[in-house]
Amino acid sequence: MSDEYKTIWTSSTTNVEKKWGFEQVLGSLSTITAKVLYLDAGKSTSLKYYKNKSEVLFLRKGKINLEYDSEKYHWMPECRELKQKVLIEGDIIYVQSMCPYKITAVSDSEIIEIGDNRHDSPVKIEET
Repeated sequence: MSDEYKTIWTSSTTNVEKKWGFEQVLGSLSTITAKVLYLDAGKSTSLKYYKNKSEVLFLRKGKINLEYDSEKYHWMPECRELKQKVLIEGDIIYVQSMCPYKITAVSDSEIIEIGDNRHDSPVKIEET
């Protein structure tokens, strides 16, 4: 008889250096990936979007400026206007696929990211 039961396993984190700080990959389960993003004060991510990936971002520590737009950004250039919002510890960002966004750290910040479609690469509109 083969063992076809669901099980539990353990792993360790991986750190990936970025221009804005680093991300700590906590792991993946099926198509869901968890990360902690550590952004240095004054640094920004690229303005980007994902074709298929949606994310939930939880600002655990710090303060950030979020620039964002809806998916209309892609087919209505005359309506492009990145909105801006300052977020503080405890705020949550829900990012749907195809929606461009950029994060700038006002102070050193930690963001917990939970995303689906882990193999979807970002499409960079403006690289930092």
